[in-house]
Amino acid sequence: MIILLEKYKSNIIVLILTGAAALAIAIGIGRFSYTPILPYMLEELSLSKTNGGLIASWNFFGYLFGSLISILSIFKKKIKFVFFISIIISLLTTIFMAFCEDIFLFIIIRFFAGLSSAFVLIFGTSLILPSIQALGKSSLSTAHFMGVGFGILLSSILVSFLGSLGFVWSDLWLGVTILALLLAIPVFIFTPNPVVTNETDKKFNTSTRLGFNLITFSYGLYGFGYVVLGTFISTMARDTPGLESTETYVWLLVGLAGIPMVIFWPWLGKKIGNDLALFLACLIMGIGILMPVIVDHQLGIIFAAILLGGTFIPITALAFLEGQSRYKGSIIISTAILTSSFSIGQMVGPYFGGIIIDSFSSYDVALTISSISLLFAAILMIHPNRFSSTKFINTP
Repeated sequence: MIILLEKYKSNIIVLILTGAAALAIAIGIGRFSYTPILPYMLEELSLSKTNGGLIASWNFFGYLFGSLISILSIFKKKIKFVFFISIIISLLTTIFMAFCEDIFLFIIIRFFAGLSSAFVLIFGTSLILPSIQALGKSSLSTAHFMGVGFGILLSSILVSFLGSLGFVWSDLWLGVTILALLLAIPVFIFTPNPVVTNETDKKFNTSTRLGFNLITFSYGLYGFGYVVLGTFISTMARDTPGLESTETYVWLLVGLAGIPMVIFWPWLGKKIGNDLALFLACLIMGIGILMPVIVDHQLGIIFAAILLGGTFIPITALAFLEGQSRYKGSIIISTAILTSSFSIGQMVGPYFGGIIIDSFSSYDVALTISSISLLFAAILMIHPNRFSSTKFINTP
């Protein structure tokens, strides 16, 4: 009995760590290592903030495209295979960034990096989340999202270390690729096979469609709201007088804050409801993004980094859970729809933010607009059934 219990616990740990490694590769490193490397690229390649934001936007356009085509029937019986191919593409696009200096090539590479990260997130979640739920640990079903924080944390430390030694921007991309390759080993060994789930065990009332539509729109606003700071926080630290010393660790703080909060926010969601937890998380993020505007001191950007990290990864995990509960159908479909909306928001955000920053020679206006969008996102996250006498039920 003890041996079976230990095996049961080890199976859950392996699932969580495998999913975490995959998200660390594709998102924590493949997508977000762009943030700490961007200041080096802007300076050494003489890029403008607008062009830096444009490159980031194409990554998110790839993310949107990937989320849209992920629902095609061709992928349904090949989920694990497509997931593995996506990991490989993520690794290749990360290393390719080190070998070009042309904006057009950067755009193409980041587009495919975004596409692969969407596939890893959607198909990885459809492999890991039901596998954990099948073991009776639904409270830990999104714990693998801490991989995003770990990827941000590890790549941030590596970029800061290599940068302090005088390595150029291309060397930094090579460094994070090596890190991603190491993380890929357990992914290819321990990724589980798909779990067949019964999608007919949910009972919905007529207002559920409205609830899913609202969270889809809200998730898009959230994507727009978080991404300006998420893209430019390291560059802002380098550019702003008095904040230069924070460049080496602000992105690290984002990753560090995100790791434990991936456990906390779903736990809170079980206590008060995922929709209210999403409301609070978006509200707190909006306040955090406004901190550098309100507090003209290093504390402003430090609090912004902590509040951003403590909410942006958990919001994704909570939104997928809440979306799954409001949607009558496959988790792949609900995740893809939510991810598509999110992608539109975060695709527009960096380019828009870059233009605003270049136009005003300041980050304040862009951050204020981001904060306002998160306020609206927070309100729309609340399930409309809370204002109705009829509730929907998810049967165990």
